[in-house]
Amino acid sequence: MKKAMIWIMVFIISSSLLIISAGGCKKAAEEVKETAAEEVKETAAEEVKETAAEEVKETAAEEVVSLKFWHHEAPAHRVAAFEQVIDLFEKEFPNIKVEQEVVMWGDAWPKTIAAIEAGDGPDFQFSIPDLLLTSFLLDAVIPVTDLVEEMDQKYKFFEGQKQIYFHDNEYWGIPIWTMVMMLTYVPSLLEKYVGTTEPPKDWEEYLEYAELCTDPDNGVYGVALGGAINLMTTEQAYIFMTNTGAKFFDEEGNVIFNNPKTVQAIKMYADLFKYNPPGAESWSWGEVELNTMAQKIAMSSYFPAVQRRFHMELDSDDYSGAHHPYPSDGQPGTLTYPNEIHIYKWTKDKPGHLEATYEFIRFLLRPEINYIITAVQEQGGFYPPTEATMQAPEFWNDPIISRFKEMNEFALESLEYATLYGFEYGKWVNLGIGDITGANVLAEVINRAVTGAMTVEQAVEWGHNEMEKYSVPVK
Repeated sequence: MKKAMIWIMVFIISSSLLIISAGGCKKAAEEVKETAAEEVKETAAEEVKETAAEEVKETAAEEVVSLKFWHHEAPAHRVAAFEQVIDLFEKEFPNIKVEQEVVMWGDAWPKTIAAIEAGDGPDFQFSIPDLLLTSFLLDAVIPVTDLVEEMDQKYKFFEGQKQIYFHDNEYWGIPIWTMVMMLTYVPSLLEKYVGTTEPPKDWEEYLEYAELCTDPDNGVYGVALGGAINLMTTEQAYIFMTNTGAKFFDEEGNVIFNNPKTVQAIKMYADLFKYNPPGAESWSWGEVELNTMAQKIAMSSYFPAVQRRFHMELDSDDYSGAHHPYPSDGQPGTLTYPNEIHIYKWTKDKPGHLEATYEFIRFLLRPEINYIITAVQEQGGFYPPTEATMQAPEFWNDPIISRFKEMNEFALESLEYATLYGFEYGKWVNLGIGDITGANVLAEVINRAVTGAMTVEQAVEWGHNEMEKYSVPVK
């Protein structure tokens, strides 16, 4: 077609020259010739430009950006939820391929540090505030302020979920889901051993109920609390610290762990630990969830995440949750674990990778997609970080979320006062919190106390001294 246009122009030029020649006007012929030549030149230039644009477009269409990310959710149904989202994304963005890789939480810190030292790793990582801080201190991540503000304007992040990633006038992580612990319990076991289906209201009742529900002859125990040196024990122990007002740092970032409020909290944990099943000194999340589902555990300070198992494996409503009890001289409190995505510096050095990563994160925060990586991934385990998804019909119409609606409503209410160790002030006060968590200092305090290796007071003093080694107060 383009060649035909050129030939038409040539024909017009020739015809014009013939007519002018017949009229004997040589000068006019020359002028027409020059004008026609310019028109041919311009037309050809436009065609070259169009052809080049087509070729660039076709080349771009053929280029594929391959992204890789790490997350830490190993159960098969969680991996499947990620795969579902990836499939939907790749269908909409065929030029971006996304690969997930599961890194167990026990390997998260050492593997992340090794990748940073090597200068290469995933394009981005699903993470938690303290792991993000470790990457930040190693100067390995880029700020994502523009994306946080864009998504906040569109979907409205809950303030506490985004502020936890703000430092030095930048956001370093973008909220993707959140978690919250509460008192979870099996109503039928409370009714059988205590005579009520109502949960304990304070620490005194918590201890009383735990003792009454401990029936080793029938394999039933009052509580499920970890004693191993792992992240789960840290999470559970911190709940009791929130109930007494104990913290790792003061507002200036100084370590204040060794104080009477911490001792009070750890003593309560150690007292309750007596009503655990044997072997809880080595437990992790899986043992808590399996024993709760088996209805061998009456109560636990834990995520309300076993509702999926009760629904799918038992078809039972015999699982509930409430605000965590606290002492008469204490306060409401529990742990929240906001989860974020942070992006590594090497990602922006790979052509197209940063832009593709932004597109994937935007996709993840769409309410109908964020529902998949929260409720579908683990009902009660993960909650949305935005008002848009929290109000989305997909979330509340989920068959498991709706079946345990009251429990999930309690969990959302708990988010209003829940905090995270080291981040209670809405700002970064001590950059050492990531390494303190990575070293499992609080968990080891618990382990030393519940195994009798140290008294509670000795274990707390030991923990304080260990925290001092990692302490990096923000100036």
